Amino acid sequence: MNRRFAVLRGQVARIGAAVSAAALLPAVAFAQTADPFDTALATVTTKVTSYAGALVGLAAVAVVFMVAVKYVKKLPKAS
Repeated sequence: MNRRFAVLRGQVARIGAAVSAAALLPAVAFAQTADPFDTALATVTTKVTSYAGALVGLAAVAVVFMVAVKYVKKLPKAS
């Protein structure tokens, strides 16, 4: 009985390996030379670098505006 299960287990293992190889074969056809994630990451890095300077400048203008409003409110004839 154990010998039958051992033979059966071996056959199932061979069939499983063949099915796995057959299932992975189409995935090789979709392999790409350049990783699209690397391309997207480079694009995002470039855009963030360009937008970061603009956002820092905008934040500086906002801080100056808030400070100016604070001092204008303290002027007695402003209201």
